[in-house]
Amino acid sequence: MKAQCPVCGSTQLGDIYPSFSGTCITSDMMVLREASLDNRLCKECGLIFNAGGTRGRAEAFYKDSYNLMMKSPDAAIQSFSGPAPISQAERTHQILREMTSLPTDGSVLEIGAGKGDFLGHFLEESHGWRAAAFEPSSAFDVLQQRFPSALLRRCDYKDFDAEAASFDLIVALGVLEHVENPLDMLKWAHRHLKEAGLFYIRVPNFAKNPNDLFCADHLSKLTLHSLESLSRSAGFDVVSSKEAGVPIFVLLRKIGAPKPHAVNVAELNLHTVDQNATVAKSAMDAIDRCRKAADASGEPFAIFGLGSSGLFAPFYLGFDAGKIAAYLDENRSTWGSGLNGRPVGGLDKIKELGIRHVALAISPVYFDQVKAKLAPYGVEVYSA
Repeated sequence: MKAQCPVCGSTQLGDIYPSFSGTCITSDMMVLREASLDNRLCKECGLIFNAGGTRGRAEAFYKDSYNLMMKSPDAAIQSFSGPAPISQAERTHQILREMTSLPTDGSVLEIGAGKGDFLGHFLEESHGWRAAAFEPSSAFDVLQQRFPSALLRRCDYKDFDAEAASFDLIVALGVLEHVENPLDMLKWAHRHLKEAGLFYIRVPNFAKNPNDLFCADHLSKLTLHSLESLSRSAGFDVVSSKEAGVPIFVLLRKIGAPKPHAVNVAELNLHTVDQNATVAKSAMDAIDRCRKAADASGEPFAIFGLGSSGLFAPFYLGFDAGKIAAYLDENRSTWGSGLNGRPVGGLDKIKELGIRHVALAISPVYFDQVKAKLAPYGVEVYSA
């Protein structure tokens, strides 16, 4: 069957690197067998999307998923966009408060709430708000323990039973990029918001994250252009937006009825697509150069970052993952775990394992910051 854009149905699509079938990697660092990367740019509306990956099986996938961040109630993804690292949930809450002043009471719904990290920060400051949330994965068990008085369901957004115009604020953090049709979720939120209600979104900024082309479960590769076009088509006005490191934060207000068509942003997105495809290919080449240099010298090599490119590299480049001495990461929540059968740890692993070569599998936004941290270790660094 010929691929179609999930938003507008067009078959006028441009191909984007890489095209791959086999074992893929998800954003949750999970292995996805018998999958594909089939990245496309819709020429009719401008959506950048993966026609393969978890498409068609996303609901079943998320019901079963349980990633490293969900194994402990205390584990948290870190944000490095501010002056000092804090949890991503706390930074996300801070940005919402910067974008708007909320009343002392109201009703909030979080879509795909995970363990409720954001909801915890929100309710700590907004005691008068009534909370509801749903989560399809087994993280729901932790969510239920943390918020026994909230309205909670283990389900997908399409199965959440709520009346129209029920909420003052809806929140979707790291969710929109996973759904089959992002416009459909935006319209769903529009229906369930009260008049002038707010929808707060956080998604990976594809413009800052070329490695997302290797991610099998980010079905949409969203830019600010795409978000603004889709949001206005769904009946929202953009109140505020902020780019902070890799994520984009957008606050929307319900203003009217959805429109029949989204504005075409294909030309605006084309430059990002071309640039990111070049950088993504270069990032994979850097990992390959690192591996070959380590092989030639008989020295161990590591990959810094738990991004899709580093985890996907053994499958895409066809080498034994056992050759990777370790994955390096600054988030202590991931240390001690195993990915591709390899250990994960901090920079102390460099000395411990005698690592001499390190490839970067992170957003280019963080290249200079990480290279400065690696400099005292005297390793050869490979990057896009």
